[in-house]
Amino acid sequence: MAAFADLNVPYLEDPRETEKLVSKAVKLGFETIAICKSHRLKHEAEKGKKNKAKDSNQLSPIDWSVLPAIQDIKMKNSKLRFYSRITVLLDDQSQVHQLSSEAVQAFDILAVQPSTEKLYQQACKSLEIDIISFDMSRRLPFYLKFPTVHAAVERGVHFEIIYSTAFRGTTERTQLLAIAMDMVVFTKGKNIIVSSGAEHELHFRGPYDIVNLGLLFNFKEEQSKAAITKNCRAVLFHAQARKGTERSVISGTRLPPHVTEEAKDIVEATCSRGKISKDDVTGNGNNEDDDCEPKVKRVKAE
Repeated sequence: MAAFADLNVPYLEDPRETEKLVSKAVKLGFETIAICKSHRLKHEAEKGKKNKAKDSNQLSPIDWSVLPAIQDIKMKNSKLRFYSRITVLLDDQSQVHQLSSEAVQAFDILAVQPSTEKLYQQACKSLEIDIISFDMSRRLPFYLKFPTVHAAVERGVHFEIIYSTAFRGTTERTQLLAIAMDMVVFTKGKNIIVSSGAEHELHFRGPYDIVNLGLLFNFKEEQSKAAITKNCRAVLFHAQARKGTERSVISGTRLPPHVTEEAKDIVEATCSRGKISKDDVTGNGNNEDDDCEPKVKRVKAE
């Protein structure tokens, strides 16, 4: 079985608090961990405004040098794998083109959290992303529909259930169960990952507790296990393929409409060996045999 994974461990302002979260996840048995930054990109209208002070909302990649405890943990256990993830909060169409920026693509995993139906449909059908996440603490502003969800599944995009929402309160717990159960119905239990999203150590749960929790979401047992193992590994493969595709360049040289010198040499060599005229090969001459009807039949007809 694939290693247990938690692809949503929040990156907090205090690096020491982030290290505590990662240490807790490792103690619970998770071997693949993604440290996640949530970021809201600027609108086009906001870009025109001049800020005198330094922009505190500027996106920067995760600085692993300020997390020395994670490096120490990794040295003690060679099986551990750490990744960087960004969750982009989408609420305006002008933010979409910024997903291809270098700052966003610097992260290993790209997730989006759409807040409108149009952005949700775009995320499922066309955006080059790895994960679609939702605010599980409140009712979704759109409906999950089979065609839209199926389009995302076919493209290898995964949906995310964040279970730590259940610890915020009764209302949030109810919304989490409702959204998660709908998600399992529309995806048929496929392409779903279950992550913690926990900002406190007490909100983490072990892998087998999460598997049991998945049964409440109407997962089958194998699907519940896959949500923290196989599906997470598929997300990493998808992210690697996405980044490889974006870096690749397909180029070609347009051929001239006339025959090149090399092609002329080939035609002349063919003519000399077969004792046929050059015009017959190129199709420029008046070949009497161009008529599809054989000469014998033409004579009989006369």
